[in-house]
Amino acid sequence: MKLHLNTAFGVVQGLEQILKEKKALRPTLNQLLKQNRKWGSRDRKWVGEGVLEIIRWQRKFSEMGALDLKSEFYFWNLLGIWILSNKISLPKWDQFEELNLKEINLNLNPKTTPRKILQSLPDWLDSLGVEIFGKTTWEKEIQSLNTTAPLVLRVNTLKTTPKKLQSFLEKKYQIESAFISELPGALILKKHQKLTHTEPFKLGWFEIQDTNSQQVALFANPQPGMSVIDACAGAGGKTLHLAAIMQNKGKIIAMDPYEKKLEQLKARVKRNGVRIVLLENSGEDDFLETKKGTADLVLIDAPCSGLGVLRRNPAAKWHMTPKRIEELVVLQQDILQTHATLVNKGGALVYATCSLLPDENQNQIQHFLNSDAGVGFQLDKEQTLLTHNTQGDGFYMAKMTKIS
Repeated sequence: MKLHLNTAFGVVQGLEQILKEKKALRPTLNQLLKQNRKWGSRDRKWVGEGVLEIIRWQRKFSEMGALDLKSEFYFWNLLGIWILSNKISLPKWDQFEELNLKEINLNLNPKTTPRKILQSLPDWLDSLGVEIFGKTTWEKEIQSLNTTAPLVLRVNTLKTTPKKLQSFLEKKYQIESAFISELPGALILKKHQKLTHTEPFKLGWFEIQDTNSQQVALFANPQPGMSVIDACAGAGGKTLHLAAIMQNKGKIIAMDPYEKKLEQLKARVKRNGVRIVLLENSGEDDFLETKKGTADLVLIDAPCSGLGVLRRNPAAKWHMTPKRIEELVVLQQDILQTHATLVNKGGALVYATCSLLPDENQNQIQHFLNSDAGVGFQLDKEQTLLTHNTQGDGFYMAKMTKIS
């Protein structure tokens, strides 16, 4: 494979922005590709994979090359190790002059190399994982979180069926998929392929959504005709799923403090043929006051550490810190306290995160139930979904009923 210096600069630029400047992975990568439209499809794929995999294995690659983190060529050196690990000859570029091929060890001994290096983790996260799950389960989980996530579709049952979508994609685009027994409304693709250009996507026949992310709306179990509030809707993947389960009957208020995300959701609502969603900016305090006790179901897909979705966003393990997690726990508590008031008597409050940490999950629910705001609720069920035994992203879900 012939490598090009301009695309290598693209990879290094992405690494600097995400690892050094702490910018969000997906928006940064999308912007990078958008700025370089002259790159061919093969080059774009190489840049995207390079950024993702180097971020995922940053610590392991550093160990392999005995790299100096303070070197001005550190990100170029990481790129060089990634190139060599893919059995590609290193180009004779000036940027790789620092790499000493004799010192590089691409085959670290799994028996003598610490897990935090083999699995490329910050010290604090590896220690915390062992403390929470025990060594055996943590090793299984982090190995799964270091794999590439499959591409899963949630079929929009307001417009089509899984069987029809599967047949259409295969016949017109040669895109092969399989049914998922636990999720009758989902399809898993045989391989990663671009989908946003296809007619079914433009017509709103499907959304791209992880299997365990799809489990959240099913866990909430909304019924047609209900009044539902999605308190942290974001770009609205779960909002759209709730609407489909409700058969476009009832009302869903989708809330988020970011106008850009609400604009994205507005476009998706239209494409999906959803008629029951109202958009609200949750930054407006008086809104909560006017909606007290009006919802049959409130879903809180809370802002969290994102440590359950490291397959898709490996940057989270380098961006996140124990201090930031403490701040998120306080934010989650505040969201639970304020939005619990929206639930009517007999209604349900569903809390979910894509985190693995008890402080953001089980402990958070117990804290709420022991608070003044949670005294009128009872816990009906809770579930933790781990990647190594579900093949989906890591998620936690709890459902509570307001009894008084």
